[in-house]
Amino acid sequence: MTGFQTVVSGDISLHSGDPDCDAAHAALLNVLVKLGTPFIGPTETISLSQQGNLGEFISFHIAQKLYPPTTHRLFSGNALKPLSRISGAGLDLVYLYFDTVDPSKDLMYVQEIKTTIASNLNYFDQLKADYKKLFAIDPNLTLHSRVQDIQNILEYQFGEFSYSTRIAALAGVTPAKCAKVRLLPTGISSTGVGDPEKKLTAIRSSMTAWGWPQANIKPWSIVMSDLDDRLTRMARGLP
Repeated sequence: MTGFQTVVSGDISLHSGDPDCDAAHAALLNVLVKLGTPFIGPTETISLSQQGNLGEFISFHIAQKLYPPTTHRLFSGNALKPLSRISGAGLDLVYLYFDTVDPSKDLMYVQEIKTTIASNLNYFDQLKADYKKLFAIDPNLTLHSRVQDIQNILEYQFGEFSYSTRIAALAGVTPAKCAKVRLLPTGISSTGVGDPEKKLTAIRSSMTAWGWPQANIKPWSIVMSDLDDRLTRMARGLP
């Protein structure tokens, strides 16, 4: 059990605790324990980087139900070491689907995540900058350079030569030509703060102005009650 339920509203997936946020908290804490996470001490303060990393961990936890490892290749940046005080560069999360029969059906999902404990959702706007980098001028941050990183992992770490070739074909030369790429801009916030659906819809509209097909942008909203307190308790290994 993931501890989360998902409701799709238009093109936006709304994730919340199932049957409540305490159940979601318990499910997440169980996974953190299994990962051997070194929790912070009872008087330590959770850092902004750790908050963000925990947001990636929560997203990755939910994604494994929607994009299961049995049918997808999942690549996590900081999600499996969420209490590291350093956030590694690169895409937050990537899920690859390689069709067993028809390579033309292959897909790549790119998920960037922003977690905020603020009383508004303004921090979600940083998602636009994350996705704009994919076709910006810094060669280290482009979609193609990041695809190359994953291609190297598939080929040199896992020996999956055919898949390493197939992923290279997924990234187009412009956003409009990325027909096989799905974007999952994700905002994590406290229950009852602002209107995440409206905010993410506006962010999606901004992204379509750069050439991304609107149908290929599927935002996520994840809400948990008392998020600030929950993240701190999670970081300390507390229910």
